[in-house]
Amino acid sequence: MSEFPVQQLSDRVAAEIESRLGVGGRDLAQKLRRAGRLLPGHVRKDIRRILDAKSMADNPRLARQIDMPRIEAAERRVLAYLKTIDRADRRKGAVLGLLGGLSFNLIAAFALLIAVLVWRGLV
Repeated sequence: MSEFPVQQLSDRVAAEIESRLGVGGRDLAQKLRRAGRLLPGHVRKDIRRILDAKSMADNPRLARQIDMPRIEAAERRVLAYLKTIDRADRRKGAVLGLLGGLSFNLIAAFALLIAVLVWRGLV
């Protein structure tokens, strides 16, 4: 068992995280830390499983203990989740959330202004 297949899996996942989430970093571990809560728990767990296999592949004795079908299944699950992420939709949602909060605050301030004017007898 060599490190090469595990390294390829790790590189594919890291490239997909960078392209779908826009999270930079020099390796998969750093990208996972920077992604944080952008990824659900089960996906983070699968990425940690890939990272553990990558660290085990560095040691020849531990490399024999890597369960490659399990690691490949984890990679497939991570990539399947990442393919569902649309950066444009996330950006649009963030802008709409910002505009919604801003409009609510403006309406609340206007209502407060009207209430103060009525209370003071100016309207």
